[in-house]
Amino acid sequence: MPRGFYRSVAIALAAGVVAGCSGTSTSSGASEVALTDEDKQTVSSNLCAIRGHATNVGNLTVNVTITYQALDGAGAVIGTSLASFQIAPFSNFDFSFAKANNQGQPSSGPFSNSLACSAISSFKRSNLDVNA
Repeated sequence: MPRGFYRSVAIALAAGVVAGCSGTSTSSGASEVALTDEDKQTVSSNLCAIRGHATNVGNLTVNVTITYQALDGAGAVIGTSLASFQIAPFSNFDFSFAKANNQGQPSSGPFSNSLACSAISSFKRSNLDVNA
């Protein structure tokens, strides 16, 4: 491949690291995904899911799977949620219960135990998997 191609991939990866400063980034091979703006989202039947923004600064299509844990005021895990979606190279994806993933399902599912957002004091990522 031409030297210019590799130079632009390196620049894009460096830009992704800077862009991901307010969130978390993870990499897999020639891809890097930055997650930002994660927040609770009330969905149908007063359930709670997570919405957020993912940016793929690499040149490969990646599959992203994120496991979230809902925590009560004491920090105990009271439920889990899974977000799963695909991001094209050098693209963004806003995941949420209302946005379908590449399989036609919600890109972020509601928390287990029929949790409403008001029942969740905070949440955290327990697993982030990026595969090209």
